[in-house]
Amino acid sequence: MNNELLKKARNQANLTQKEVAEKLGIATKTYNRKELGVIDFTRKEILKLIHILNLSAKEFNKIFLNEQLPIGND
Repeated sequence: MNNELLKKARNQANLTQKEVAEKLGIATKTYNRKELGVIDFTRKEILKLIHILNLSAKEFNKIFLNEQLPIGND
């Protein structure tokens, strides 16, 4: 996971860690540790983050899959 890109996406969505944590139903401290890459997001949390942060397939690929999927330029 690219935690810097995740933080950038969150900031672009004008959301704090606390706000994202609330939307995910987790503690702010837990979200902070996940955003830093200390602990992993669950699949369910990742799916929610895609919607919360309005991530494109390309952004999802860069943040969570380290560009492992062959997605074209969109």
